[in-house]
Amino acid sequence: MIIHETYLDVRYYETDLMGIVHHSNYVRYFECGRIAMLEEMGIPIHKIEESGIMLPVISVECRYRIPTKMGDRLKIISKVERMPMAKMIIKNEIYNQNNEMVCDGTVAIGFIHSDTRRPTRAPKIFTDIAEKYFMD
Repeated sequence: MIIHETYLDVRYYETDLMGIVHHSNYVRYFECGRIAMLEEMGIPIHKIEESGIMLPVISVECRYRIPTKMGDRLKIISKVERMPMAKMIIKNEIYNQNNEMVCDGTVAIGFIHSDTRRPTRAPKIFTDIAEKYFMD
C-alpha cells in the first residue's frame, strides 16, 4: 500500500463570499496530494508523460464533512491500496489543524497513450517503482 501525507495552507482566493473554502477546491487538494505522492515515489507525472503515457482523471467522489477557511492548515492523505494496472484508485482524506476530517473521497486515474489517446496498462516506468509498495 502507498500512503502519503502532504500539507498546505488555505489561501484567501480559495474561499467564497461566506469565507469558507469553495467546494471545488477540495478536488484540487486531492490533486496536490496525488502529485506530491508520485514525486516522493520518484515517478513525477512529467516522467510518466515523457514515456508517452498520460494520466486522465476518470472519476471523482468527494464527501464534505466540515468547512475550512483561510489560514487553516490542511493535511492531505493519499492512499493507493491496490497495485495500479489499467487504472489507479486514490483514496483521499483531508484533515484540518485540529485533526478533524474535513473531506474525503476517491479519485480514479486512467493510463492512456499520448499519441492515440487509447487506454493502456500502467507503464513499466510506473509499475517498476510502484510494485515495491505492494510486496508482502
